[in-house]
Amino acid sequence: MTKEKKAQYEDADSLREIIKNLEKKKFKLDCGHVITFGYFLGNNIIIYNGKHPKIICSLCGY
Repeated sequence: MTKEKKAQYEDADSLREIIKNLEKKKFKLDCGHVITFGYFLGNNIIIYNGKHPKIICSLCGY
């Protein structure tokens, strides 16, 4: 990867900030299960990237 292409990417801390803004919000996932961000017993999620991202829990992803 060239330096120019590398410079286009933000670090993981930027993504953590986005997720932090979701704290205490509740969502129903594409698989039908639910998640509450920032809750210690919350589900882990898998995001299948694409034009229309698919977001499911890790239990349904494996």
